[in-house]
Amino acid sequence: MILFVKMDKGGASLLRWLTILIWFFLLAKLTAASREVFQNENGKFLGVRLHKNHHQMVMDNGLVQVTLSSPGGDITGIQYNGIHNVLETKNREGNRGYWDVVWNVPGNHIAYDRLKGTDFNVIMEDEDQVELSFKKTWNFTNGNSSAPLNVDKRYIMRRGSSGVYLYAILERLEGWPDMDMDQIRIVFKLQNDKFHFMAISDDRQRIMPTPRDRLDAQRLAYPEAVLLTNPTNTLLRGEVDDKYQYSCENKDNRVHGWISENPPVGFWMITPSDEFRAGGPLKQDLTSHVGPTTLSMFTSTHYSGKDLNTKYRNGKPWKKVLGPVFVYLNSISSLEDPTTLWEDAKDQMSIEVNSWPYDFPQSEDFPSSNRRGNVSGQLVVGDKYISDNPMWASYAYVGLAAPGGVGSWQREAKGYQFWVQADEEGRFLIENIRAGHYNLYAWVPGIVGDCRYDVIIYIQPGSDVKLGVLVYEPPRNGPTLWEIGIPDRTAAEFFVPDTYPTLVNKLFVNQSTHRFRQYGLWERYSDLYPNHDLTYTIGISNYHQDWFFVQVPRKMGNHTYQATTWQIKFEIENVTPSTGNYTLQLALASASASELQVRFNDRRANRPHFTTRLIGRDNAIARHGIYGLYWFYSINVPSHLLRNGNNTVYLTQSRSKSPFGGIMYDYIRLEGPPDTGLISLQ
Repeated sequence: MILFVKMDKGGASLLRWLTILIWFFLLAKLTAASREVFQNENGKFLGVRLHKNHHQMVMDNGLVQVTLSSPGGDITGIQYNGIHNVLETKNREGNRGYWDVVWNVPGNHIAYDRLKGTDFNVIMEDEDQVELSFKKTWNFTNGNSSAPLNVDKRYIMRRGSSGVYLYAILERLEGWPDMDMDQIRIVFKLQNDKFHFMAISDDRQRIMPTPRDRLDAQRLAYPEAVLLTNPTNTLLRGEVDDKYQYSCENKDNRVHGWISENPPVGFWMITPSDEFRAGGPLKQDLTSHVGPTTLSMFTSTHYSGKDLNTKYRNGKPWKKVLGPVFVYLNSISSLEDPTTLWEDAKDQMSIEVNSWPYDFPQSEDFPSSNRRGNVSGQLVVGDKYISDNPMWASYAYVGLAAPGGVGSWQREAKGYQFWVQADEEGRFLIENIRAGHYNLYAWVPGIVGDCRYDVIIYIQPGSDVKLGVLVYEPPRNGPTLWEIGIPDRTAAEFFVPDTYPTLVNKLFVNQSTHRFRQYGLWERYSDLYPNHDLTYTIGISNYHQDWFFVQVPRKMGNHTYQATTWQIKFEIENVTPSTGNYTLQLALASASASELQVRFNDRRANRPHFTTRLIGRDNAIARHGIYGLYWFYSINVPSHLLRNGNNTVYLTQSRSKSPFGGIMYDYIRLEGPPDTGLISLQ
């Protein structure tokens, strides 16, 4: 029987309220029912279950269900919170969640290897945890069809954990053929019709364009950069999109990912440690970008080029564990602000960081905390021209990496690195270090140069190495006469212009700390200096305003470029042949296909007084970086090159084949002869 009731306005209002109450009642019942699915009668989360068949494996803990291809070991599906698959189902199964490497035989073209397994094994299976292994074994009969690596990809699901852990053991046996391996990563491609909002950090979050928007866009100077001309979301029209605008330093790259609004679900890549990443804490790399794509980058030549040592030679054996990293999924009700998913992801990241090293991976190659060691000490700086007494190395970055030369850690990719930031008094404690042989390296914000403790440090399980007080004596030959910049390994303190109004990324408008990430800034130099180059006068100029952040060639038209020469003008007195030599301390924050020539008071000298020769492949200019690899030079300046009164240092970046070839300066200092009593000219 159907009853029709005619209501007045008051009755209609009552009906609306009853409808709302019924809706909340049903929502509460649904939430309770969902909780019953995930939890048993004691309130504990249900155990992990593993479902197997010939072609796929499914791990399910009631919160998340992860499907993997077998024996390949690709993640083909992730079911969560009513979404049957958060990964892009329009992609083939092998193009949703996977590992890959970029490699090549020396002298040959690069190739991609998806590291697909050929053997499958259940490492652990109980209600608390499932760990799966997908292996690929290389032998000489494979030739160059795949990277000469043994691969063991591992996936872990735990009771009550809203996600999946991933790690891999890569190995090369003695006598294997030479190779370069420039990139190792994990890739996830999410549903394009759901995940539109991307979050990298507290101040880098935004609605992103779609892959279709990029296909319809105007290509700019290189394929990664496009101008959105007809985006689906019209608010994005006229913006630039480039995945490198969302790069991040290793030390800050702990969590990033995507948010779906309907239903409100977050997908996050959490990296609890840097120990397995290449290049140290300042190495920059990709995070998430249009796709929607989320990455975990372990090794790459981004912001370093082939100066990063990714060469495997002479049949030397090698093994490395990459990860574990954690793919975390979270959700809220549709009544809550979706951006709270980011705050929850940060909370989960903190939990993962504080749990490192994990005690649940089953591989013997991943040591738990009781199989690791610690190193502690205090770093001080000894520079008599600043202070008669040693100074605290306040907030120094101190780390252990493979034995090598001073500063070699930034070019090291094969081993493990362990870094901390010292406290105000320079005290440091590096915990949970893998067994092995290391050098201790450091650099101090505000102090030029790199520090290395020359003694090899041997770490064994349970080691507790106390180094005591270490003194870093930075490069110094005499008193400071003048200086430009701050020795912090970046060009961030120098003048970074606004980009062109037609080439903006609105995310970085009015963000001074991210201004350098805008597209096209290298061309602004030619706008500001169309006919002559930068001149900086000591005592008058201000490096925040008058020193352009990058020295690039001048654009001349018809795709031609002109080398540029910058001038530093200064005055000096009492210069005589018997005075002694001066020193120009020169620190570069980046170099890309460039050669810096230095001349003193003679711009047309046929031979420069100093040249770096051709250096640098970090491509930081095109990749919207404010630094790449660090270069340091201590240049001897005989007194006969200087004059009483006015002097000029000429800095010529002599290579001009590309608009992206150039130099970013970190810090420049002219020192007088030792113990002359000369005072600063600034």
